Amino acid sequence: MGCIVGLMACGTAGGAPPAEDRPLPPVAQPVATQPATQPATQPATQPATGEANCEVPEGEGQAVFASGDVLWRYHPDSQLATPQHPTLTPKYPVVDIHCHWSINQDPQALLAAMDRLGVQRAVNLSGGFGDTLESIMTKFHDAAPDRLLIFMNLDFARIGEEGWTDEMVTALDHAHARGVSGLKIFKSLGLTIRDIDGTRVPVDDPRLDPIWHRCGELGMPVLIHTADPIAFFEPLDEHNERWVQLHRHPDWSFHGGGFPSRDELLAERNRVIARHLDTTFIGAHVANNAEDLARVGRDMDAMPNLVADISGRVAELGRQPYTARRFFLKYQDRLLFGTDRYPGRPDQPRYTIYYRFLETDDEYFDYYDHPFPPTGEWRIYGIFLPDEVLAKIYHENADRVLGMGQADHGIADSSTDPPPGLDTAPPAPREPAPDAAAPPASPYR
Repeated sequence: MGCIVGLMACGTAGGAPPAEDRPLPPVAQPVATQPATQPATQPATQPATGEANCEVPEGEGQAVFASGDVLWRYHPDSQLATPQHPTLTPKYPVVDIHCHWSINQDPQALLAAMDRLGVQRAVNLSGGFGDTLESIMTKFHDAAPDRLLIFMNLDFARIGEEGWTDEMVTALDHAHARGVSGLKIFKSLGLTIRDIDGTRVPVDDPRLDPIWHRCGELGMPVLIHTADPIAFFEPLDEHNERWVQLHRHPDWSFHGGGFPSRDELLAERNRVIARHLDTTFIGAHVANNAEDLARVGRDMDAMPNLVADISGRVAELGRQPYTARRFFLKYQDRLLFGTDRYPGRPDQPRYTIYYRFLETDDEYFDYYDHPFPPTGEWRIYGIFLPDEVLAKIYHENADRVLGMGQADHGIADSSTDPPPGLDTAPPAPREPAPDAAAPPASPYR
């Protein structure tokens, strides 16, 4: 008989991770199960009844079905005898260019978590606009202007009204004067935002051109999230590698339903970037093409003003370690560290996993700290980047894009001595193989 892998999630809080730009969801729902009625001490393996309403134990995790038996909380331990280097702190200071937190967070708690995790700056991309933006700036940025940075958002609800574009440009001017660091565009642009007449607003709508242009004049980078993983645009069938994730979150699927194609969305985004070469665009989530790094490379080669963050995509990058390492080496001046979390967030923390992925040559380890794999059923491998590349990705590239220098870190030379508190780096990874020579310098500086 075959094997069925599913998700159980009953009786506990936490659930699956939210997509960026969305509020935290309720508890993850079970796949083809009913709420639990058995105690948590129930044995992990039970005979299958063949009925859809078979009872499940309390808790969260994967369930597998094979040869008439169901095994709950399936998470096999690897028997590989390979070196393991859990990495609790980074080798160099970190700028997390891709965070989301709400007004309810405590700035002092954020700063304490940043100190513990080796994060020098955290950038909140959910600054909002108007009074919300001012409240976020007052509570967080004013508490630590060099460490808690804020990106603003646009009020798309009124697009199509007379004078909307001019109002948004004026809002950019005011935000820049207030100390806002950049502009974040959510994936709703191109997918769900509608004009006042009900038509879809494409990413390359010409009414947005003065906004992109003004960001370039002000030196404000635009972090833009366009489209989503390939699987989110594919049929939700037995061939979809994110079936379990999309079954938990069916609203994350953009297959059919009147949505534009993924290629159409990315083409719209690229036309914007190519039209505004004096504006720096940060492509969220490896420019939302972590499954196809060659395509990201072609985009970067064609558009020198495009950089990318790695947030939320280590699961994709880590399962293609050879390709990912070559990509990181070639585009080492164009990649920025990010998590799509915030320092101290208790559910599904990512920082130490990301450090391990970037710094070590560890093999076949979990990309998640959670009862079940939130993205797909695989494990990842480290890409053991050289020190000079680590320093760029951890903070030097972000500092350049944000217009901030090393002096703001309080360190003299990040390429030689770790800052105070970061002197407990893990064992040094292997040096690159002789055939992994450093690539030519990037055209982007």
